[in-house]
Amino acid sequence: MYRSKQRMTQHITAVIFDLDDTLIDWSGQEIHGAAIGQRHLKQLYAYLMAQGEAVPAEEDFLDCFGEVLVRLWNQAKLTWAGVSLAQVITQTLQESGLDVAQMDMDTLLRVYNWQPVPGVRPYSDAIPTLQTLRQQGYKLGLITNAMQPMWMRDVELETYGLLPYLDARVTSGDTGYMKPHPAIYERVLNLLAVEPTQAVFVGDRPENDIAGANAAGLTSVLISPPHLNYQLNGARPDYTIKRLSELLPILERLEIK
Repeated sequence: MYRSKQRMTQHITAVIFDLDDTLIDWSGQEIHGAAIGQRHLKQLYAYLMAQGEAVPAEEDFLDCFGEVLVRLWNQAKLTWAGVSLAQVITQTLQESGLDVAQMDMDTLLRVYNWQPVPGVRPYSDAIPTLQTLRQQGYKLGLITNAMQPMWMRDVELETYGLLPYLDARVTSGDTGYMKPHPAIYERVLNLLAVEPTQAVFVGDRPENDIAGANAAGLTSVLISPPHLNYQLNGARPDYTIKRLSELLPILERLEIK
């Protein structure tokens, strides 16, 4: 681990985490890419068919969703706006010729039925690290660049046993902004009632997690496990670790600054 620059910090009272490849390990995922969402889209498609909606052929419906998703994400990255799953579904239904105004989006999202991805699991030291941080009195938060509403990702967190440890959690889909936009960090800081200089942020993507945390005034920690090899591209973390448990001695040193 190393510290790349000096930053004046107040007493650290909160630790905020990214989710994917920070708390949970995607290196063993058993399905990839579009296949992850398609298993849920097929459930949504079957529901629409059962409701008597004039949906196109399933393959065309899935292709339309994929095209809408790519288009909206590419547009969002220009300003780091957050894409929501509801937005993608709505646009897909409209482009499929369906009357979205007659549908209940909450019902559609629940039919979509997001679930943990097979083969994805928490890092072995995730829960022990969160337990220690909780015992030490830190407030714990989570920020993820995910289009799903947080209640969907909470399904995963509950399955993995992580949910009880996280006091405040937001997705970019709910917030309307994605990392590195400062607004998404400010959202969790406000929920935790802490100042940026009182918080540490841990994430795996330099250009999103680290650049955003630095710009928002948090102490940044890059987690770089063996299966990831992201280039820094100008982002400079305050610290770098390979395992979550390595965060604990960093916090100890910050306590005695």
